[in-house]
Amino acid sequence: MTRLHKLLLYTNLFFLQSYLIRFHIGPYPTNLQEILILLQLLIFLISFGLKPLLNLKHHRVLIIFWALTAISTLTLSLEPNLDFIRYLKFLFFASLLVFIFLETFKTISERKQAFKIAGYGAIAFGIFSLIYNFLGYNVAYDLRLLGPLDAAVYLAFYLAPFFIFFLLEKKFLPAILLGLLLLATRSAGAIGASFFVILIYFFPFQKKSFKILLALFSILILSLTFYTKVLPAFQTNYSSLNERGEIWQTSFQLLQEPKNLLLGLGFGQFQTQYATHVKDIIGREPLDYIVLQPHNIFLLFIFNFGILGLVFLILAILKTLKLKDVFSFILLYFLLHGLIDTPFFKNDLLFIFVLLLSLILNPKVPHKDRLL
Repeated sequence: MTRLHKLLLYTNLFFLQSYLIRFHIGPYPTNLQEILILLQLLIFLISFGLKPLLNLKHHRVLIIFWALTAISTLTLSLEPNLDFIRYLKFLFFASLLVFIFLETFKTISERKQAFKIAGYGAIAFGIFSLIYNFLGYNVAYDLRLLGPLDAAVYLAFYLAPFFIFFLLEKKFLPAILLGLLLLATRSAGAIGASFFVILIYFFPFQKKSFKILLALFSILILSLTFYTKVLPAFQTNYSSLNERGEIWQTSFQLLQEPKNLLLGLGFGQFQTQYATHVKDIIGREPLDYIVLQPHNIFLLFIFNFGILGLVFLILAILKTLKLKDVFSFILLYFLLHGLIDTPFFKNDLLFIFVLLLSLILNPKVPHKDRLL
């Protein structure tokens, strides 16, 4: 039964995009990933009994997320709505999978191996996405690679952590494959954040001449980003940067309300509040009323969890900057890209994000075992 448990867990990690296979069980909308995770929990309990549940007290990150969610829900007296229930489902199933992952894989070598399996799944999904779009399905107007997802940035955010992992682990073939797929998404945020994380990792070990070349290459990347993303925003009234400007303007205005600053808007409530207030705040019709997230990780945490969520995020950042292991650099990618994009609260990315936070902040693994 233990072998079956590990096999199913590897399957869950490889097929992190299985949530795309959606269906109903009676009136209840669900997906393949949720069924696989519940099956995983059942086999986990059959294999190990209830004893691992006693270790819940050691999983600080999971406790903090659920405590922040409970505090936000109770203090704001939220009425259950579709967004709230959907976000609660995301957190519930991500928490289950993270807990089972950490209780199953105890050593750093086991955890890296499991993360590698998830990385191979990312490569497989990236290749599938390439074929899917090539055959004419869900083709983006600008021909960016997005597979069956709603936006190219979702695919880029999924591929980038594993690209960084394989490159830092010196597994160059899978890193090259993921790098090419990442370039095909043409997500400037994902590509730029990945580059700077890799630069930060390798820079201290290089000779002076190579450091100069890296610095010049960095200037080239910044210049390309300016000409492809920033400059077009001044030449048109509709661009991703223009839309972010509206989102951030609305967000900072919402924070002028002391209650919002202290308690947030409520878990998963940004979309509703944004649609309600954006037109009055910017004084015109917005480019889009449907905005799921505030496109900034600090705003994301403060709107979902209030000032306590912001404090937790800052402490996590400080801890991340102190460590030099592979998982801390991948989390650094989330933090850098998170300055302009925040699609964290969805099935696959929330699991990866909470897992990385747990691997960094969880004290059960001795620090010496987590060094590269």
